[in-house]
Amino acid sequence: MDENCNCNKCTKGSCDLCTTIIADPADPLEHGARLLTVKIKVCNVCFDKKVAVAVIIYDECGKILAFRGFTKKICRPNECDENACGTIQRKLVFVLPAGDEFDPSKLKIVVKANYIY
Repeated sequence: MDENCNCNKCTKGSCDLCTTIIADPADPLEHGARLLTVKIKVCNVCFDKKVAVAVIIYDECGKILAFRGFTKKICRPNECDENACGTIQRKLVFVLPAGDEFDPSKLKIVVKANYIY
């Protein structure tokens, strides 16, 4: 940390991120929500490069219901195979609205990945 920085040290009383929020648990049946688990796999990823991955869930009308993104860097397991590629695998859980008009089989799930930096 820079000596000339005039920043105050974070304490539990001075930082909004350190406060605790007390909330009653939500009943998914009452509020009508469903959980959808999506397993993604991105193959042929170069080692030691940062990758941004986005998962977007659309309904049958093209409306975005949920989205999530993350970044990942795959480290080389050994130095012997310099031309090898890696694979990113992850399981994401989404909370989607429930209802009679909601049909999970009609969802469109799109995964986009790109190198960053």
